[in-house]
Amino acid sequence: MAAHSTAGSPHADFSTLLERVRSSGFSFVLHEHEATRTIGEAEANLAFDVARIVKTIAFATRDGRLVLAALRGTLRVDYAKLARLAGVSRKDLAPLSPRDVLARIGVAPGGVSPLHGQGHGLVDGEVLLFVDEDVLAIAPTLYCGTGRPDRTLEMAPADLLALCGGRLGAFSR
Repeated sequence: MAAHSTAGSPHADFSTLLERVRSSGFSFVLHEHEATRTIGEAEANLAFDVARIVKTIAFATRDGRLVLAALRGTLRVDYAKLARLAGVSRKDLAPLSPRDVLARIGVAPGGVSPLHGQGHGLVDGEVLLFVDEDVLAIAPTLYCGTGRPDRTLEMAPADLLALCGGRLGAFSR
């Protein structure tokens, strides 16, 4: 696997993602807070409604493609359904290890954003981004990662989907 370049700064990716959000014209709020990496930490440390948090989990296919799955933080990925969406068998889809998340995406686990789905900053092949259809039911806004554990993006679900270019599908349980 190829390494990710952070352009000399651990927050270079964040800055580029944030600039993409700013230039989109969509309404958003950027929240600064204590570093938070899991839904449990968010529940304990943040004032956000955890039912409105969207997490993004990174997987790889056997042939090396990166698959990002964005879903409500309180739900779990149904691996068989996600594999079907990605066009592979269940045995050909595996979650990335924390080391591989850092190497392939350039952020620590818990910092992956649906905005990484456009391949921003990634140097090793095709990226498939799937957004669980349940995400569009989150109202009025959702919270998602930005590439930094101490920053969270808040925006309308439809705006995030338009911005990240993800493919809608049903893969949560």
